Amino acid sequence: MNTLSSTSSAASRGIPGYWFSQNPDKAWGEKFFLLFLPVFIVFNTVIQQMGWLDTGDFWNIAQNVLMWVPYCLLLPWWLRRSSGVPAAESYWLKFNVYMATYVFWCTYFHTEYFFSVLGIRYRFPEVTLYFDSALLGPAEATARATFQKIPPSMYLNAIAFFIVYHSASVVIMRRVRTLTPKASPLLRKLLWALTVAVTAFFFAWAETFFYVNDAIKQHVWYVDMARMLSIGSVCYMLYFLVSFPNVYRMDEDAAGERWSLYRCAMEASAVSMVILFLLDLFAWVYGPIV
Repeated sequence: MNTLSSTSSAASRGIPGYWFSQNPDKAWGEKFFLLFLPVFIVFNTVIQQMGWLDTGDFWNIAQNVLMWVPYCLLLPWWLRRSSGVPAAESYWLKFNVYMATYVFWCTYFHTEYFFSVLGIRYRFPEVTLYFDSALLGPAEATARATFQKIPPSMYLNAIAFFIVYHSASVVIMRRVRTLTPKASPLLRKLLWALTVAVTAFFFAWAETFFYVNDAIKQHVWYVDMARMLSIGSVCYMLYFLVSFPNVYRMDEDAAGERWSLYRCAMEASAVSMVILFLLDLFAWVYGPIV
């Protein structure tokens, strides 16, 4: 709370540059989800190093539920139970609803583009449950044999990943945006566009580089890793070019509009549709990278 107070105080005195939202409830959520980063890294490292990706349906799903639900849903609900902000109006819950909705659409439809255009592959020999689009992506008759089907666990897995990316990016974007309050409108817009683009490319590239490593390459890999890191990261960054600024807007102003849970789900759905269009444009303009 001391950090929040000092941040708000600095902003009220007109001092440029602050990290966290002027809305105290959102600021608390941002700090809380930033602290999820080490938990996320340790959890994934243990799972990978212990070889626990070689599991059947139940544990494949359960380990991803445990990565997301206890810290990101149960813990903030407990910590904020006496905050005076009802759970349904709290940023932490809205953020989770947004990410869950966003990830559902992106995984069900967009991952098919990762199969066909970017060359990602999933191999979980003990898993028998799959859930993805019947018409988008590779032919259903051969999709499983070519490692192009999506286990339900990947939906849960991606929520945790996207919570990390969006929490960090929004804080960075705000810091840069508030450093130049007296600059010309054109310069501020250009700086904002550059900041969004850089953060979007960084997280797209970093996920590929750090996550798809030797410990999991028998389960998740890219057909051409070098081209994925270079050209594929440009395609992947299209996700975040749309979603980072959108999440930034959520409950941002101290005395501004507060999004409902319904609006969070609708905004996330609209963002997913825009990204689907951009992915298809990439496929039209550039085509498969493999």
